[in-house]
Amino acid sequence: MSASAQAAPTAENANDEFITLLEDSARDFCSRALPPTRLRALRGASPSFDRGQWRAIAELGWLGVTLPESRGGLELGARGAAVLCRALGTVAAPEPLIETAIAAGTLLAGCNASDDLIAPLLSGESVIAAALGGIEDDPFARSKASTDDAGTRVTGNLDAVPLGADADAFIVPATLSDKPAWLLIATGSKGLELQPRLLGDGTASARLVLSDCMATVLESGSAASTAGDAARTAAELASSAYQLGLSDTLLATTLEYVGTRRQFGQAIGSFQSLQHRLVDAYMAQRVTEAVVAECVAAVDAGATDTEAKCLASSARHRSGETLLEMTREAIQLHGAIGYTDECDVSMFANRAMAVAARYGRPDAHVARLVRLSAGITPPTETTEDVDGALANSEPPGGDWNALSNDAFRTIVRQWHTANYPPELKNLRYRARWPECRVWYERLYDRGFAAPGWPAEHGGMGLEPDKLLIFIEERERLGIVRTPDQGIIMVGPLLMQHGTPEQQAYYLPKALSGEHIWCQGYSEPNAGSDLASLQTSAVRDGDEFVINGQKIWTTMAQDANQMFCLVRTDPKAKPQAGISFVLIDFNTPGITVRPIRNISGDEEFCEVFFDDVRVPCTNLVGALNDGWTIAKALLGFERFFIGSPKNCRNALSRAAALANARGMERDPVTVDRYTRFALDVAALEALYKEFADLIRRGEVPGADISLLKIYASETFQRLSEFVLDLGGEGGAQLDGVDAGSSAIDALFPWYNARPTTIYGGSNEIQRNILAKLVLRLPSH
Repeated sequence: MSASAQAAPTAENANDEFITLLEDSARDFCSRALPPTRLRALRGASPSFDRGQWRAIAELGWLGVTLPESRGGLELGARGAAVLCRALGTVAAPEPLIETAIAAGTLLAGCNASDDLIAPLLSGESVIAAALGGIEDDPFARSKASTDDAGTRVTGNLDAVPLGADADAFIVPATLSDKPAWLLIATGSKGLELQPRLLGDGTASARLVLSDCMATVLESGSAASTAGDAARTAAELASSAYQLGLSDTLLATTLEYVGTRRQFGQAIGSFQSLQHRLVDAYMAQRVTEAVVAECVAAVDAGATDTEAKCLASSARHRSGETLLEMTREAIQLHGAIGYTDECDVSMFANRAMAVAARYGRPDAHVARLVRLSAGITPPTETTEDVDGALANSEPPGGDWNALSNDAFRTIVRQWHTANYPPELKNLRYRARWPECRVWYERLYDRGFAAPGWPAEHGGMGLEPDKLLIFIEERERLGIVRTPDQGIIMVGPLLMQHGTPEQQAYYLPKALSGEHIWCQGYSEPNAGSDLASLQTSAVRDGDEFVINGQKIWTTMAQDANQMFCLVRTDPKAKPQAGISFVLIDFNTPGITVRPIRNISGDEEFCEVFFDDVRVPCTNLVGALNDGWTIAKALLGFERFFIGSPKNCRNALSRAAALANARGMERDPVTVDRYTRFALDVAALEALYKEFADLIRRGEVPGADISLLKIYASETFQRLSEFVLDLGGEGGAQLDGVDAGSSAIDALFPWYNARPTTIYGGSNEIQRNILAKLVLRLPSH
């Protein structure tokens, strides 16, 4: 590895450490200096924020968070701004960091304004508001400017301009000589009429009525358009983080309240219906956190102008939807007191209404994404995809992560295109091992069998972004799921809990496909209540003798190995007497009976054990400590269920169906598709967080359940959208006619049904999150 390649992570880590310190200091300052208790006194005041604290914020350097160091700023980009704005959101601070430092500051820098204008903004001496206009409008069309010997004059009306009379100056858009332009107008300028608008939270905006108002031209032409786009993107991302901060406090306040408010002799937070609502609110918050972080990082990494607009809209849409949901839940779960002014929820709810309206409500951002997408475009193959020139390329030093994402995607796409058997493409049922064995052997020979395994165990060692690319390319081509329990579950488990001997014996065989694994967890009377299992293992010398029954065992008819939970101490408490063993299916006494599922396929099985003798060396972990192992393995299973692959495949089918049936520009269809695309992108952002955790060798915690819930429920809703697009042909087993081929609209629906059941039903997952993550009371 080169010296430059080694230096990059060091610089990145140093920046991460600085951002973490900034986050801690910002939250500390906001909680000490800007407590929500001050907000009632500021409502309707002029100014509607604390000028003294504004100067303190300036002294901290926050007003230059996005400005380059050469202009006196901190140059921390969108990520630094997001950290500060989220902290301000947690206290519903009305101080106008977004409207001035970020929106106006970005405009001034983009217009190459003089230091005489930027320095007072950085010091807090001058409060400048940027009139960016509505997201649906051309901001420059609202007013006209002309220049003569006396200077530049502007005439027009601008609505909902932030701060109103609280601002010392405004940056306004106009058309000047048929070109877009940004103009600076001082608050007391002749020809400027301010028509104040009091907002629900007690802050102000204004309508600016401009009548031959004298102004200073900051920039015109294409540079003005570019500066405006950059300022809007910066403000939208920063306000997304602010909305996230508001949601943080609304959720925390509500959790605290339901833990102390008692009705019917117990805390209302112990009511399951309320617990599940709060889990859903928490899930929305975590998803939003992941989306905002990813969008901010992508913009800082150098997204194009169009990409940046899409990313900003994605962040604003997700954070806005979550904030509105959190506001509804906070008021509802507080009951009547939540609707009163004396309850602090009211201050955050009113602030939420003001912030959600500025820079575009969620539906407006969906509409912008629809405009930018120009319809639904199905995946297409290019000459580069199929020429195969790079299909067998190897990464430098054997490290796939050393490649750029584009280079990695090309290799993965070309190799799969060249090597995948066409008869296996988009199967409408779960493939059996005899059908896909040759394909798996090709994957193994190429080194693609275990993309998430560490390289030292024969895997690709992919980082989260590369892992998602790998998933996307496979789903784009409709690649079948091979029997993978050994790769996604047994392998990671043995790496964590297996003995060196177990790792040496089982890992290579799982990787090569010599061992095909199935899971022995559920029993007829032990599904989600897994601790009630009764399959027994009695020690007899160096062996366990196993008797009992397992059910819902996926593809057991093709397996030759099982990882299994058995009861080794019937006298212990249910969770304390369970052990985890590995069973060779060639052992006498094992009977497998397939079960036909709703789609008519034999995907599940019953497995019966009659005096099956298993060596004690097949015990994983300590005797009677299988529940610990099982919980770790369930975490890996829920991570796998939370993979975006099913949703990505369904989204691709939706695009193909829309185009095949001439609906790719239908407004309703495009709107629905865009919203689902946002949901899938949000799932991918959340998945990356957990993928990075697992890649570092950590065991997922109880919060992995939220990934499973979000993925499975998104998949189910998306599968119903696919059926809608299939129309009257959606229920046809041979697919919907699409020219020379057919698209199966029914298989995603069948495939999605059990995802909310297996791996622990989503209802149980919500109970787990309520108890172990949100710490809600039990009585």
